[in-house]
Amino acid sequence: MLYVNDIEKIKSRWSAFWNGEVLDRCLAVVTARRSPQSDEERKITRLPSDPAEVARYWADPEWRIKRARIGVEHTWYGGDAFPLVDVNLGAAGHAGFFKGAKHEFAPTTVWFEPTLENLEDLEFDDNSFLYKRTLELVRAAAEDSNGDYMIAMSDCSGNIDALSHLMGPEELMLRMIEEPDEVSKALKKIQYAYQKIHRETYDIVKDVNGGGSCIGWLRTFAPGFHMQMQSDMSVMLSGEMFDQFIEPELREQSTLMDYSLYHLDGIEQIRHLDTLLSIEKLHTIQWTQVLGQPPCTAFIPELQKIQRAGKNLLIHITPSQIEPLMQNLSSKGLCLLLVGARSVDEGEAMLKDIEKWTHE
Repeated sequence: MLYVNDIEKIKSRWSAFWNGEVLDRCLAVVTARRSPQSDEERKITRLPSDPAEVARYWADPEWRIKRARIGVEHTWYGGDAFPLVDVNLGAAGHAGFFKGAKHEFAPTTVWFEPTLENLEDLEFDDNSFLYKRTLELVRAAAEDSNGDYMIAMSDCSGNIDALSHLMGPEELMLRMIEEPDEVSKALKKIQYAYQKIHRETYDIVKDVNGGGSCIGWLRTFAPGFHMQMQSDMSVMLSGEMFDQFIEPELREQSTLMDYSLYHLDGIEQIRHLDTLLSIEKLHTIQWTQVLGQPPCTAFIPELQKIQRAGKNLLIHITPSQIEPLMQNLSSKGLCLLLVGARSVDEGEAMLKDIEKWTHE
C-alpha cells in the first residue's frame, strides 16, 4: 500500500480498537501534507463554477479517481492512517435512490429538492442516477486501486435524514406527529435502500480492503462489514420521538454489521445518549466537535460514561486536547483523529505524545 510501511500492524491496532483493547498505544490517525500544492494539483482539484462541470466533478469516475490519486500522493500518513479513497455522492445520498427524487450538485455538497408529498408514494428505484452512479464509482475505484489504497463505503447514512431531504424537515416533523405509522413505514423503505447500497458496496470493495471496510471522512478501518449510523435530525427530536422513530432503525442496522459506529453530531444529541448506549451491538460512538459549541474536553463525564458502558470512542481533536483526553479517558477502545496536521514534524510530535500518555 502506498506510503504505509506496515499496513498489517495498522490493521492489528484497528482490530484491537474494535475489541475495546489497546495494542501498544492508543489508536491515532494523523495526516499532513507531504509537499506544497502544485499547479497540476490546483488545476485538478479546484472547484468548478459551471453547473455542468460541477456535475462532472462529482460524478465522473475518471475525474474522481484522478483527484483521489493526487490526494493520496500528497498526503503523509502517520500512526494508524492509510491511503483511503472516498467515492460518496453526498451525505444521506440514498435520498436520491427513490422515484421522483431531485438532486443538485453544488461545488461542496449535494442538495435535494423536497418532492415527496404522500409518504405512501415512496418507492425505491434501482435505475436512479445516484444509485447506479454510486456503484459505478465504487467499481472504478476498485479497478484502479491495485492495492495502492483502500476504498470507503458510500456515505448513505441517516434514514430519517434522507426522508427529511425528500419531504423537507418541517413537513416531516408534522407527519411524525400526525401520521406516525406512515412515517415508520417510509423509514423501513429507506432502510431497504440503506442496506442494499452498503451490502453491494462491500461486495465490491472487500477484496481491495483485505476483507474489511472503511468510513471515508472518519478514516476508519474495520476487519469486516462496517458502516456509519446517524440521525442528524435528532437534534430537533425529543427523547420520546427518538425512541419511537430512530432507535428501532439503529438497533436493526447494528445487527447487520460486524462493526457498527454512530455519528453523534452535536451536544443536542446528548439527551439520546442513554438510548444509544442501550443498543447492545453498537460498538462505537463517534463524538463530533461542532463549530460554535464547547470542545469535547468540556464533556469528560459524558465521554467517560460512554466508555463505562463498554462502547469505543472515536473523536476528531486538536493537538491541545490530546493530554486532557488521554489523562481522563482509558486508552482502550479510544481513537484520536488528528487529520490535517500543519506539518509532518507536528504530526510525528503528536504521535510521540500519544505514545507517552497511553495507559490502561
